[in-house]
Amino acid sequence: MKKIIFKIAAKLITIISILFILWILVSWADVVAHNDPVTGSAKYFRGNAIVLFTE
Repeated sequence: MKKIIFKIAAKLITIISILFILWILVSWADVVAHNDPVTGSAKYFRGNAIVLFTE
C-alpha cells in the first residue's frame, strides 16, 4: 500500500511540475510576442505567469 501511494504521489508531482514549466514557457512566449517595438500591444493573456510574478 505504501508503494502505491508513493508512486501516485511521484506521478502527481511530476505532472504538476511539467504543467508549471509549460505555463512559464507559454507565458514567456506570450510576453515575447507582445513586446514587439513596432506593434507591441502589451495585451497579455489572463493568468500570464510573467505578469503575475512581476506585478
